[in-house]
Amino acid sequence: MSESRPHTHADVTRTIVDSSLRQRVKRIMLVVTAGPDEGSRLQTSRGRVTIGRSGVNDLVLTDTLVSGIHVELLVSERGVLARDLESTNGTAVGEVLIREAWLSPGMSLSLGETTIELRSTDEVPVALSNRPQFGAMWGDSPSMRQLFAVLERIAPTDMSVLIGGETGSGKELVARALHDESPRAERPFVVLDCGSLPRELAEAAILGHKKGSFTGALSDRAGCFEDADTGTLFLDEIGELPLELQPKLLRVLDRREVQRIGETRVRPVDVRVVAATHRDLRAMVSRGEFREDLYFRLSVMTVDLPPLRKRGEDIGLLADKFLSDFARAQQKPVLRLSPAARASLLAQPWPGNVRELKNTIIRAAYLARGQLIEPPDLHVGRRPAPPTAPAGEVADGVPLVSPEILAMPFKQAKQAVLDQFERRYLQHLLAQTGDNLSRAAAEAGLTRYYLRELLKRLGLRKGKEESS
Repeated sequence: MSESRPHTHADVTRTIVDSSLRQRVKRIMLVVTAGPDEGSRLQTSRGRVTIGRSGVNDLVLTDTLVSGIHVELLVSERGVLARDLESTNGTAVGEVLIREAWLSPGMSLSLGETTIELRSTDEVPVALSNRPQFGAMWGDSPSMRQLFAVLERIAPTDMSVLIGGETGSGKELVARALHDESPRAERPFVVLDCGSLPRELAEAAILGHKKGSFTGALSDRAGCFEDADTGTLFLDEIGELPLELQPKLLRVLDRREVQRIGETRVRPVDVRVVAATHRDLRAMVSRGEFREDLYFRLSVMTVDLPPLRKRGEDIGLLADKFLSDFARAQQKPVLRLSPAARASLLAQPWPGNVRELKNTIIRAAYLARGQLIEPPDLHVGRRPAPPTAPAGEVADGVPLVSPEILAMPFKQAKQAVLDQFERRYLQHLLAQTGDNLSRAAAEAGLTRYYLRELLKRLGLRKGKEESS
C-alpha cells in the first residue's frame, strides 16, 4: 500500500464483503513407499510439515534410524522445500544428501530405511472471515482473514489453544480475543508469564501456597489456576517453563484440580487454558526439553500468527489504526502518512513485528512537526548491520576458530564457538539498544528473562536493569 489516502474501516469491510470469502492454499500428499511404515500416507494443507519418530510430528515413523524430528517440509506458493533438521543419519533426494532441496511431485526423500514420495500437490479453498478484525487485532490480508475465520470457530469452545508466532506478533491479543469472544468473557482473564517467573517461585505461582509452607510465604495465596477459575488462563511463553515443573502443570490440566503447597486439601478449578510461545515446541520435545504429553495437552488446537513481513498489505492499515488511536488518546487531529513515509514502512523487515511498528508510529506522531508524517519522522532503516568477517579471518582481533578450539574435543569446541558468537552478538545488540534489556529482547526475538540469564552466563550482565 503506497497510496496517501489512509484506509478506513469501511473500506476494509467493503473489500472483504465483495470478495469470495475463500482463499486457495496448497495441499500435499505424502506416501511412504518403502521402510517399516510402508503404505502410510499424509494429506495436509499445513504450511509446515515435520517428519520423524517423535509423536509430535505430522508424519510419525517407527524407523529406528530416523531422528525425533528428522526433516521438515515448508509448503508455500513457491513450492515444497525440504530441510534436514540436523538429523543423525541425514536426508537424501535420490543419491544426494541434502541440507535443503525443492521437491516436485514424484520426487522422493530417503531417511533411514524409509522412502517417502511427494505424490501430489494441489490447491484447496479455505474460508476467510468477513470481518477485518478479531478482538484488538486488525488485518485485511488473506493470512489474517484466514486466521480470524479459525478463531471465530474456536472462541466459543473450551478447547485448549496453543498460539505460535514471533515476538511482537500479537499472541496475547489472540488469547484475550478468544476469551472476550467466549461464554467466559465476563469471568477472569489471568496471565502467567512463564518467561519471567523466578524458578523458585514458579510452583507457588501455579498451585498457590499455604502460609508458612516455605520461606517468604507470609500468607495464604491462591495460584493462577484458582485466580482464573471459571475464566481463562493465558500461559505466556510456555516454552520457558522449567522442565521439572511441567509434570505439575500437566497434573492440574488433566485432573482440573489444584493442591496448594503445604496443604492436603484439593480444590477443583474450571479453567480454559490458552498458551503461547515464540519457540519451536516440537523441536524442544525432540530434544527432551519439553514434555510430549504436556505438548499434546496444550495443543488441542494450534494457531500460528504470521510475521508482519509476510503480510505487508496490513502495514498501512495498522499504521493508520495506530495514528487514529493516538489522536483519540491525545485529543488531537489525526496525522497522516506521506506516500514516501508509507513506502518506507513497507520496505522495512519489522523483526519486532506489530509491536515494533506501533512503537515506530507513536514515536513518529510525537516527532512530526505538521499534520503529515515524513520518512525522517519514522527513524527506520538506520541500524547498521552487525560486523562480519570471512571464514578464516579475525573479527575484533579474535580468530573465528582459534587453534585452541580446534584442539578441543568436538562437543567442547562447538560450545566454545557458540559462546564466542553469543558474546559478540549480545555485545553488539546491547550497544545498538543502549543497554535497554526490553528493547534488546524484542529485537533479538527473546524473552527478557531468557536474555538476562544469557547475559549472566556470559558475564555480560549489567549492574542496572533498564525498562522499556
